[in-house]
Amino acid sequence: MNAETVTAVCAVVIAVASLVVSVYQTHAMRQHNRHSVRPILQLHRGWPPGGTAGIRLINSGLGPAVIVDSTLTVDDEVLGGWNARSVDRVRDRLSVRPSAVTSTKERSSPPITSSTC
Repeated sequence: MNAETVTAVCAVVIAVASLVVSVYQTHAMRQHNRHSVRPILQLHRGWPPGGTAGIRLINSGLGPAVIVDSTLTVDDEVLGGWNARSVDRVRDRLSVRPSAVTSTKERSSPPITSSTC
């Protein structure tokens, strides 16, 4: 083998290795991007002393969260979707009716229900 053949073979090996690394890195980058743009839903509840109680669903992720359905269940009884009517049915069952506000505005997040005793 002369020097030109060795140089050509080395160039082909380096080119194929570069192609393999490039394909692997592209696959890894796409997988990373898919995983990093996901919604992460967190349910927060709070009742500060003397304040207003509430439940809030927050999207802490980078991707959009699309909520297509909700169900309000109390003591294994399904009361319907998470809306003002169903929440009022829960409030009607309480022995003490708390002062409460239910948000029904169109938002990027679901309605927030708050109450105080």
